[in-house]
Amino acid sequence: MPLQSSPIDGAPMRTIRRYGIEIDICPTTGGVWLDRGELEKLIEIIREDAAAEIPSRARLRRGDDAFEEDGDRRQGRMDRKSRLLDLFDF
Repeated sequence: MPLQSSPIDGAPMRTIRRYGIEIDICPTTGGVWLDRGELEKLIEIIREDAAAEIPSRARLRRGDDAFEEDGDRRQGRMDRKSRLLDLFDF
């Protein structure tokens, strides 16, 4: 159940839904509250994003000669906003 008022200063809370996660935000203090189970969903997003990057990390550790190609791919990922950053961009 979303918070109606901020436990910090009593201001009315704002609710945002992203990636199936409901975030309650205090607009004056910037405080963030998650409902039951939402932290687990957030952790799963982080795991999925990290798992998607493992193949390129493995190539760099092996010392492949395709460093420039990996660098180009890495730059493309940096241009794409991560779901975690997008989640808390309000």
